[in-house]
Amino acid sequence: MRKKSYWLYSAACLGLLAISPAHAQDAAQDQPDVIYVTAARVPVLPDDATVSITRLGEDELEARGPLFLADIVRAAPGLAVSRSGPAGTLTQIRARGSEANHVLVLIDGVEAASPFSGEADFANFLFDDLESVEIARGEQSVLWGADAIGGVIALTTRRPDQGHDWAVRAEAGSFDTYRATGRYGYGFDQGEIALSGGHFESGGIDISGLGGEEDDYRNQTLNLTGRREGLAGWTLEGTARWIGTEGNADSDIDFDGALNDVDRERRSEQVFARLRLSREDQYQGVSLSHDANLRLTDELSRNYANGVRTGRTLGQRRALDYQLTARWESGVASHRLTGLIAHETDDLKNDAGPGNGANQTREIETLAFAGDYGLAYRQLDLTASVRHEDNELFDDAFTWRLGAAYAFDAIDGRAWFSFGEAVKNPGLFELYGFFPGFFVGNADLTPESSQGWEIGWTQSLLEGAASWSAVYFDSELDDEIFTDFGVFPATARNATQTSTRQGIELQADWAMTSELNLFGSATWLESEQNGAAEIRRPEQLASVTLDWRPGAAWSASVSADYTGEQTDTDFGTFQTVTLDAYTLFSAQLRWTVRPGAEIYVRGENLLDEDYQDVFGYQTSDRGLYVGLRLGSDR
Repeated sequence: MRKKSYWLYSAACLGLLAISPAHAQDAAQDQPDVIYVTAARVPVLPDDATVSITRLGEDELEARGPLFLADIVRAAPGLAVSRSGPAGTLTQIRARGSEANHVLVLIDGVEAASPFSGEADFANFLFDDLESVEIARGEQSVLWGADAIGGVIALTTRRPDQGHDWAVRAEAGSFDTYRATGRYGYGFDQGEIALSGGHFESGGIDISGLGGEEDDYRNQTLNLTGRREGLAGWTLEGTARWIGTEGNADSDIDFDGALNDVDRERRSEQVFARLRLSREDQYQGVSLSHDANLRLTDELSRNYANGVRTGRTLGQRRALDYQLTARWESGVASHRLTGLIAHETDDLKNDAGPGNGANQTREIETLAFAGDYGLAYRQLDLTASVRHEDNELFDDAFTWRLGAAYAFDAIDGRAWFSFGEAVKNPGLFELYGFFPGFFVGNADLTPESSQGWEIGWTQSLLEGAASWSAVYFDSELDDEIFTDFGVFPATARNATQTSTRQGIELQADWAMTSELNLFGSATWLESEQNGAAEIRRPEQLASVTLDWRPGAAWSASVSADYTGEQTDTDFGTFQTVTLDAYTLFSAQLRWTVRPGAEIYVRGENLLDEDYQDVFGYQTSDRGLYVGLRLGSDR
């Protein structure tokens, strides 16, 4: 009933966008192909940003293959992936050695983190309608709130071109995997409307490695977006995405640190919805941009043991914000000033059966004010941002960031520097979570805080056909929240030692010929607390993708993703163990049968690497898949 209500509401709102399309030029046509949003909350050119950002566009996404988002972002520097088994199992991403719940994920501007756990579960992020993925690394709380202490990953779904725009895909392959997706959109002079959806299922593998049954996974996605201009000078936009999943997994039911071959199932429904109202004005030479948003993140999760429901959790986040951006010129200087006010409410309802101590209802409210200023003067760019958060549970938080960049036009190079402070509030699970005989929350936790700086250089080569960048970063995290297994039941605590993170990130792309493109990255990371390396933070990461598009019937791409040695914890002995380094090779071969029709073959883990991201959890062997794509854009 909840899902039906959301879609009726979304359809009603988005239906308004398609009424009476008039004839006016689409403002997006005047925008450059590449802009950054994570750098300033408003579109800015890459040459105006003063933080580290990686953008993967449609070409890069297609070259990486139709994989889960976690596999796609391996191409970006600084991101380490931890997957507890095969596709569909708990998947975490740590940016620059941060915690898994320190990375904010935005899907068409909607926060995708679970209101219960405080982190995004990348296990369920499998999309076939993405236009771009943008990754901003480092302390980003000043613009994006407490969940962005380690970085931001912003996903933008594809918008239809003028007229009818459609595509379908069907794929099958290893591990009894099947996938079908479809997308239809219609673009008119004053907007567009689009609907997309998909179904994915995999027979899986035995996660425990004990020779038991295979743990399967199913994922369904439905997405509706729309935009309508010309409403008395305003533009109305809407998006609503529903993700439903069912997955089986093995679990450690006797708490000896090793997985047992048992029947445990989790079913979830997630809704990410947004209504946006915006307009552009001119006042005495000043360009004013108004942007008001109503956002909803909703997650319903149900757990089952041997077919019997053992618990249900409902987390909901409602956010309302308004920002005003002014842009003006004074001589050769360009100015940008943004003001933001945002209110957010997080709700949690937990039901583990009548009389269970885990049953509870919680609510947290946050009010925030933020400002961001940017100055572009000839080759110099300066930025300054501040934020004040009033949280009903914790002390008021003040975060800030300063940045500077200078373009050396004579050599096509650019240097930048930024320094800032960010915070991360404890999540509802850390504060109030309760599992009898295993875990109890700690309502006395204090927010984590991080200070960090980075310095970088970007160099353009071969008249723009190639470029590379290098970044050195350094961060310190205080009051890090961890799970203390030295007490019974386990609980969450603030660490007394400072966690330090330093590293180097390299990134490059090269249009070798008109047919051949190469892009890749490499990272060296040192993440320590009290002199010991922190778990699940590889010291080296690297990725390279070669994409061949000759403009003929055949095309191909190949990728290699390297993850270096990393430590983890054996929860049977609570000793530190070392996980071996590994390299995952993937490739795809595409054949355009005729315009609008393509057959492809792709492979994952082609060298059949035996590896683990999390100690004790088995991962998939080599996988081969064949697919068909049809569409107006093929």
